[in-house]
Amino acid sequence: MLLLRRGFWLTILKLAALAFIGAMGLVLIPELRYDLGPKTPIVIPSLEQLEKLGQAGPTFVAVEGRGDFEKAIIHKTYGVAFAYFLVKPYGRRLVVRTHERIEEEDWKRLDRFVGKLKTFRQMPFRRTIRAGFRDEFDVEIPSGAFFLARDDAPHVSGWQIFALIFVAVLWSVLFYIFLVFPLRKKRSRSLFNNRAAHHAQPE
Repeated sequence: MLLLRRGFWLTILKLAALAFIGAMGLVLIPELRYDLGPKTPIVIPSLEQLEKLGQAGPTFVAVEGRGDFEKAIIHKTYGVAFAYFLVKPYGRRLVVRTHERIEEEDWKRLDRFVGKLKTFRQMPFRRTIRAGFRDEFDVEIPSGAFFLARDDAPHVSGWQIFALIFVAVLWSVLFYIFLVFPLRKKRSRSLFNNRAAHHAQPE
C-alpha cells in the first residue's frame, strides 16, 4: 500500500514538473513572436481599435492620445523606478508604463505612445499597480484593461532563442525519462518474461 502511494505521488510530481516546464515555453513563445514581428507599430486611434488589438497577444502599437499625468504613480522594482499613468480618451482602460522620469511640461506635448500592448492581467505587479491607483486617486482599473510598455520595441535577443530551445529540449528529455522510458522498460520486461515462460515449458 505504501509503495502504491509513493508511486502515485511520484507520478503527480513528474506530471507537475512537465506542466511547469511546458508553461514556461508557452510564456516564451508569444514574446518571441512579438520580437520577430513587424518593426512598424500599428496605429491605434480609438478605444474600439484598442480593444480589438489588445486581445491579439503582445502587439507593437502606437496609441494616439494625451497622457493624464496628474494620475501617475511610481513603483520601484529591484531598485528601478517605473511611472504608470493613464491616457485620454481611454481612461482606466489603458495603463502606460515608462522607466523615464515624467516632466509634465515636456510630456504634455506627446500625443502618441509607442510600445508593447498587452492585456492588463499580463502586466507584472498588476495587483500592486491597481492598488496604487485605487488608494492614491480612487481610480479602479478594470480587469479588462490594457497595458502598454512604452518604448518596448520588437528586438530579438540570443537568450530568448536559447531559453526556448533549452525549455523544449528539457521538456522532451523529461517526457522520455518520466513516461516513455518506463513504459518501454515495462514492455521489454513483459516480453522477456513471456519468452522465459515459453522456453521453460516442457516439450
